[in-house]
Amino acid sequence: MKIYRKPTYADSTGDAIPFFHDGKYHIFSLTPPVGTTVYPDRLRTTWSHACSDNLVDWEELETALYPGEGDEPDASGCWTGAVVYGEGQYHAFYTGYNISAKYQQTICHATSPDGIKWTKDQSNPILVPETSLFESLDWRDPYVFYNEEDAHYWIILSARKNSGPVTRRGCIVLYRSTDLVNWVYYGPIYEPNHTNCPECPEMYKIGDNWYLSYSRFSEFVDTIYRVAKSPYGPWRTPKRDGIGGRRFYAAKSMVNHQGRRFYFAWAHDRANQSDSGEWYWGGTFAIPHEITASDDGEISVKMPEEIIRTFNEEVDWKYQGIQGRNTNYGDKSIVVEGESTFAAGFFDIQGPSFMMSCQIRPIDCRDYFGLVLKSDHDAAKCLVLSFENSFQRVSLLNMPTDVDPFWAASCQSIFKAKNPGPDGPRVAEKPFAFKTDDIIDLKVVIDHDLVEIFIGEQVAFTYRSYEKPDHEIGLIVQDGKVEYYNIHFAR
Repeated sequence: MKIYRKPTYADSTGDAIPFFHDGKYHIFSLTPPVGTTVYPDRLRTTWSHACSDNLVDWEELETALYPGEGDEPDASGCWTGAVVYGEGQYHAFYTGYNISAKYQQTICHATSPDGIKWTKDQSNPILVPETSLFESLDWRDPYVFYNEEDAHYWIILSARKNSGPVTRRGCIVLYRSTDLVNWVYYGPIYEPNHTNCPECPEMYKIGDNWYLSYSRFSEFVDTIYRVAKSPYGPWRTPKRDGIGGRRFYAAKSMVNHQGRRFYFAWAHDRANQSDSGEWYWGGTFAIPHEITASDDGEISVKMPEEIIRTFNEEVDWKYQGIQGRNTNYGDKSIVVEGESTFAAGFFDIQGPSFMMSCQIRPIDCRDYFGLVLKSDHDAAKCLVLSFENSFQRVSLLNMPTDVDPFWAASCQSIFKAKNPGPDGPRVAEKPFAFKTDDIIDLKVVIDHDLVEIFIGEQVAFTYRSYEKPDHEIGLIVQDGKVEYYNIHFAR
């Protein structure tokens, strides 16, 4: 398996800035100084740079942007932005951060003749907060593209209005230009009144629909999207609202010469590499998510074939049931049955890295079925991937959950609850319709402490678990009968 997780010289990395041009995939990303963990030192980021011909083999190039010094607008860090080729050269638009400046976050600009060596614009910052309408602090994450329908370049950026409910002021602001130099303020194009500040917005068109995606650190730590018939909105919420689950963060995309679109994001590190540690800004890149869009605007997510093909070393497996009825049929199929009760078992696969793929057929599902991941012997302390029949959803649950103090004190053998922090016990969930005898395709990658799940080529979850488990992966059914077949393990 080959997955690009971070620059080789770095402890961690952050917001990806994807860019495709002349047959090459490029990833610029925010890379903190080695040895830093928390704000503000960790946020004095550079723009690292890597490129690839195939999404698999990445060549690390020289750092594209370094922070400035003194009173320069990017003295405390070069933060998120976008790269575009236009007007005969490469342009990087980015957030300049200076913790001591009047405007701590401003929009800056750099150019390059080759996409490798960059020169900062002497006019930086090129855009500062419009304080008549917006707060001075949040003014960041520019995304730039050429809007053919408008015959203008567009910058959209993250901002906060200076009035309204304090937790709901986040909005996305538009500027327009004909030359990538002179920008004219248009105003907010999305004011959802549901977040503190949207992060890393981007916009593109597929078919007849426009898409606006952005991340929310203040509520659900995820990347979501909205759909409209016009780039000016109104932006409506889809049924499956998300590019990934929690911790697939700050996702941004590129489209290649075939029209395929790929999102790149990162999963947060935790302090002390512990499941009870605080979540840090920055981490490691997740597997890219390839998206497709339906006519009604819904986005579906799958693992790119390029990544799947890198798991080319087949791994033998054995399965041992621990409860309920577990029946093996040859070496590719298992039926797990727990009528009115619980049934489960584990594969003998050990880490640190592998992919498990299978198809799942619910035969009689009254409660839930799925996988148990990073688990103890009893499937009590674990992650549970749960397909829930009554809710028609799929969830990732962090078990055991907390209980009221009275019950913890009066009951025997209560595990200390996990501490997911702001995520809560259900760390990811999405609507997912299924019925008896449907075939559900499932791919799960476990790579050390990363768990990445792709379900039915529709939804995906990414999460981090530092547990040292007794078992990496198993099967689970609650009040039902389910067949798991075409089971395959590979590294």
